Amino acid sequence: MNYENAGTLNAESILENITRTLLYEGYALYPYHRSAIKNQKPIPFGVVFPQRYNIYNAHAHSKMQTQCIVTGSDDLTINISMRFLHLKKTELFEKVPAHEAVEDNFIPVYNLNISDKFYQAGWQTAERKINTGDLQISQLIKNKKVIPVEFDEMYDSKYFYDKSGKAAKQINSISGIKGSVIIEAAPAGNMQNTFRLTVTVINTTPVENAEQVTRDEVLSQSFLSTHTVLQTRNAVFISHQNPGEKWEETISGCENINTWPILIDESNTTLLSSPIILYDYPRINPQSLGDLFDSTEIEEALLLHVAVLSDEEKQQIARGDEKLQAMLTRVSQVTPKEMINFHSGLKNSTQDQINMQKKSEL
Repeated sequence: MNYENAGTLNAESILENITRTLLYEGYALYPYHRSAIKNQKPIPFGVVFPQRYNIYNAHAHSKMQTQCIVTGSDDLTINISMRFLHLKKTELFEKVPAHEAVEDNFIPVYNLNISDKFYQAGWQTAERKINTGDLQISQLIKNKKVIPVEFDEMYDSKYFYDKSGKAAKQINSISGIKGSVIIEAAPAGNMQNTFRLTVTVINTTPVENAEQVTRDEVLSQSFLSTHTVLQTRNAVFISHQNPGEKWEETISGCENINTWPILIDESNTTLLSSPIILYDYPRINPQSLGDLFDSTEIEEALLLHVAVLSDEEKQQIARGDEKLQAMLTRVSQVTPKEMINFHSGLKNSTQDQINMQKKSEL
């Protein structure tokens, strides 16, 4: 990721590129397959845990708060969206002989080959989005707006059989999740037509045995990689990093909890609040060939690392997760010329030597 203008990309494209990259930062790390220890459990940024779990685990925050300053007219409108990832679990079980003392005669397995098909246990995510629509600042000053967050649980099971009599089952599940996005506004000091906006994300999902449940278990009931986007058409947001002398005191009064707001477009009409700290106006490097889920790493190195994976490893990765399958497809299409372009140090050294020789002769 760099901080140069993106050229032909419009503001919405820039916002989507940046937000999706941040949403999936750390989603899977090299060597990518779920059997790797570092990929067996999700380790996301921006987790909003259930309030009930937070009672027994003070470090596991159950809210995220964005507070910012917007200035315009008294009839300005704000559109707010909240995005996060919702954990999806896949479990595999293989049937064992009936004489073994195993409940239902099924035991959990990580990989499964049956009827010439490969299956893999592990986790994926569903992407969630809540949008408020346009909200008038004058109405928010009178009454706060509460937007419910609720996604139902999902559970399905499939049974597999082959000609040899082998049997297995697959269980896919998503836990139900609840919460709210609370939007409030108030005049900011003595500044005319200037307002302090507060957007609070809270996770109210019920948790059984909250005092005993582990962090890994409760992640299925948490908002993962939580991001908030604020947009306006008839006002501007004030930078938190470079507010200028006029706005410095007002901005210093903002309280952001577990998140950091940045300006996305140079018209200052879009603000992204992320658990990952960035500068204002970030841009994806135009040389980037697609998301590798680790934007803090050198993309050239990651591409080379993926290239040396065995065909068997690549198949295992692709079968386990459609997002990783799409990544492998992109990487497989990288040409030698594109790889060389990543290595900016490679230049026409012969011509450079000639030019240097000419200068030394002058």
